[in-house]
Amino acid sequence: MNRCRLVVRSFSNHPTIVRMRDKAVVKHVEGEERFTFSFIFKVKSNSPGRQFNLSRSLVEDSSVFVNRIQANVEKIANKKTKKQVHVDQEIKVRFSDINGALDLEINKTAQDLIFTPGVKMSVNEEEYEVQVNPPVVEEVKISEPMLTDTLLYPAKLRTLFAAEEHITWFVNKDPAETSPSVSGKKKVRLDSSSSPSSSSWEKRAHGFFFRPENKDIGGRVRLDVTPTRGEVLGDTMSIYSSSLVEAGPDTSATLNRQAFTKTNTSHPILRVMTYNILADLYADSDFSRENLFPQCPHFALEYQYRVRLIINELVNFHPDIICLQETDRKVFKHDLLPVLERLGFDGQYCKKGGQVDEGLSLFYRKNRFRLLHTVNTVMNENLENPKFAHIWGAVKENAGLVERLMKRTTAVSLAVLQSVQDEGKLVIVSNTHLYFKPDADHIRLLQIEMCLTEIKALKSEMEAKYPESSVAVLQCGDFNSTPPFGVLKYCTEGEIAADYPDWNSCPEEKISGFNIRHNFNLGSATGTPKYTNYTAEFKDCLDYIFYDKSQFTVDQVIPFPSDDELSLNVALPNVSFPSDHISCVADLKWIDNQH
Repeated sequence: MNRCRLVVRSFSNHPTIVRMRDKAVVKHVEGEERFTFSFIFKVKSNSPGRQFNLSRSLVEDSSVFVNRIQANVEKIANKKTKKQVHVDQEIKVRFSDINGALDLEINKTAQDLIFTPGVKMSVNEEEYEVQVNPPVVEEVKISEPMLTDTLLYPAKLRTLFAAEEHITWFVNKDPAETSPSVSGKKKVRLDSSSSPSSSSWEKRAHGFFFRPENKDIGGRVRLDVTPTRGEVLGDTMSIYSSSLVEAGPDTSATLNRQAFTKTNTSHPILRVMTYNILADLYADSDFSRENLFPQCPHFALEYQYRVRLIINELVNFHPDIICLQETDRKVFKHDLLPVLERLGFDGQYCKKGGQVDEGLSLFYRKNRFRLLHTVNTVMNENLENPKFAHIWGAVKENAGLVERLMKRTTAVSLAVLQSVQDEGKLVIVSNTHLYFKPDADHIRLLQIEMCLTEIKALKSEMEAKYPESSVAVLQCGDFNSTPPFGVLKYCTEGEIAADYPDWNSCPEEKISGFNIRHNFNLGSATGTPKYTNYTAEFKDCLDYIFYDKSQFTVDQVIPFPSDDELSLNVALPNVSFPSDHISCVADLKWIDNQH
């Protein structure tokens, strides 16, 4: 599929800000000794005004505070120039309330002045309403690129002293607004009573999300964010997109799957999703572009593009529990968590070991589950923990194997969720991403044994703490193990004998005389699909949702894409698929009378 990307570079996300007038703004965080004081004053009648910012102590003498304001304004007002004869201006500053000027002998500190009810400040003839901690938008961007049928949302939205935000989306297709030659459209802070002057902006949506349609292609987007706290409105931040709306890619293969998940589930059904979303850390390199994913256009490997499609998947499958692997911390913080929180989810992040800034993330729908407990374990940091004594005893004499294990940054993240609809039902959700090397089947067996050991310990703890509840188990992840190798066999059959071939997958690191077993009754909710990973060099099943067959039955397995759909653009990722993996989605049903 060929796509042409139109990017207009003349717009910017770096703000030239016009701040509110006729107001002096106090920002003070409770418990801190200092505050900031900001206002705009026109030193010349024909000037746009100069913003003054002061950082002062609350206990500063009020006369010193007033004199400092006066001195700062006088310094600018009386700045001499070579071209003009200059006459010094006298600047007078005073504070007053409804009863008149405030006496600095009575109001002895700066704090006394700025927290006086109804206080105003005048600088010569200019009068300012003093506002303490008005709601402020400190930062916001539009999530670009903007593709039809994909969600737009305010990225990196950060407010101060606000309880919520009023958000409005506009689109403008006026050539004067969308031409590449246009410059100067930047982030603007507007008084709440003002709005951009152009009448060609069409209001398209209210709220956190906006999904552009075909009619918006070629248009520029404007985002207005007004912070509020009760009845107090802050200034509206109006930001313009740096590019134009484009036609989204063909995602029919994913839409075909989502025909089975058009609505949310309800108790006793829960929908579980596991997905390796391909960390930007591994996609954004020349080696990845030229060697790992040569079939993928470079723009489609960019994080900003792929995250648009990833979020579409997460939202439109309507899952209740989401386990993600290869989650960049920045993606979790700036995209996944803010978006999914608005849709009723909460989330947890577990960083892998070592220097990489990616890891595991879990999201759960808050109207279905409440979080009771979490355990995050980086395996190489805990190998000698007494909990894993049986594993350490089997490997400690092999120096080469120990060294290799100690270099692995693999983690497992566990969360105990309690059903909101039936508080007697708990589920331990485990998420992991096992080591990937082809000669490491023995290491993957050790790692899955560590996962199940953690689950066993946590299950015992929860059963003791909640004796009236049933405790189910879900083990999700990218296990980097194809059927019929040891990870699948162990999870579903419960035992690996000491002579199993996987123990000798690397002869120099052979593990002898070690058999493992567990008592969980696990099955693979999505079976063993032909492909969950589909790259130019490797295609097979690596991802599973292992579920507790004593607590759940499988109600529905969401079909996987067909061979034709996967091969249409040679391999994954591509313009239609944002990862080299395919999401696994299944509906499970609680079995009755388990507690």
